[in-house]
Amino acid sequence: MTSSKSPQWALRVFVLGAFAVTVWLAGPRAVAVLAARLDRQPQTGPMVELDHVGFRAMPPWLDRALLTEVSAALSPWLSDSVGILDEATSRRLRDGLVTVPWVDEVTVERVFPDRFRLHVGLRRPVLAVRSADDVPLCLVDRDAVMLPWVETGLPSLRLYREGGRAALTPAPGEPAVDARVRCAAALACEWRDELAPLVAGCPQLLEIDASNLGERWLVGPEYPELRVVLRRADGERVVFAYGRPVDSPQPRVPVRTKATVLDRVLQKHPGLQGLVAGDLRLANRWADYLQPRAQGVPSPYGPWSDLPVPGGR
Repeated sequence: MTSSKSPQWALRVFVLGAFAVTVWLAGPRAVAVLAARLDRQPQTGPMVELDHVGFRAMPPWLDRALLTEVSAALSPWLSDSVGILDEATSRRLRDGLVTVPWVDEVTVERVFPDRFRLHVGLRRPVLAVRSADDVPLCLVDRDAVMLPWVETGLPSLRLYREGGRAALTPAPGEPAVDARVRCAAALACEWRDELAPLVAGCPQLLEIDASNLGERWLVGPEYPELRVVLRRADGERVVFAYGRPVDSPQPRVPVRTKATVLDRVLQKHPGLQGLVAGDLRLANRWADYLQPRAQGVPSPYGPWSDLPVPGGR
């Protein structure tokens, strides 16, 4: 009988010993937590000052300007104190943080005896949206959710007026309904995640032109729905035909083909020097579609020059 009870006694000693070590390491605030739990009363336990905040880890894309903006947006919800055992208030903290446009999801983790650890999933901006006359409107993430304006190096989209329709009305936290914004955001992600890594020394993507989306103005293979504006080594802009939207039901030229074409263009024209336009969709005849062309060579585009050039260039 004695031997059968020995393991239970040893386990009890181990548990009590572990608790004693925890109390000794954590100090009197751990004792307060234990007292609140054992009392079975609706006590909150030790209070956690939410304004004593430090960042444990940050995504690499969160630069100084974005960090300042995000911190300012979060600060109203991090200016009070919450009891470590106050479940209702900690839920309100989580629900309040989720209302911040920058925040996609939040997990609140208790770190006893007297801390909270917040895991905040942020929306990453991928595109800067401007009006036709270059007035800043908003940033958007990959799902076209609108975010407050911050000056960044992100590619931009200009919303030219269509049929007198006003430009986008910024509403941070809400998804943009304009199809041009959604398509440009998807293209910006495709360029960043799929195309740019395939091209050594890939030029910076400055702007996405979605003015002919759905072939609204011009129809035909020589008139792409989407074009991209890349930064030339000297700072000037070069316009390239890109093709159909990422979610187009029609066949698209593969991203790898466009990356191969751009790589070949850069080999022939390092830094895109001397160019103003080209076409990334043509695996074989890409050189014929570069502008300016050699003297006396007719344009294979025909009326390419009639297309508006993003940025007025």
